[in-house]
Amino acid sequence: MKRRYRITPEGGQQPTDAEIARYRDPKRLLYNYTRAVQRPQKPLYRDPKAFLILLLIVLLAYLISEERRKPDAPAPVPAEETLPAPSDG
Repeated sequence: MKRRYRITPEGGQQPTDAEIARYRDPKRLLYNYTRAVQRPQKPLYRDPKAFLILLLIVLLAYLISEERRKPDAPAPVPAEETLPAPSDG
């Protein structure tokens, strides 16, 4: 049930006594409050979207940790070229 509220700079009309009495039901107020606060929540493994997002995060964390564990490949050191010794001859 959607209610439309109209907010005007002039302030609008004051509610009548009948309208005020209609909203003065404490049981209904408590019911609405508990329904809003204690919504039934699905577990993550039953909600497909949440499960896929959670699985993606875990997979990404695993791949990053594996990448950090790898030893860095040593850069090839250029071999020093030695000039042949001059021969006496």
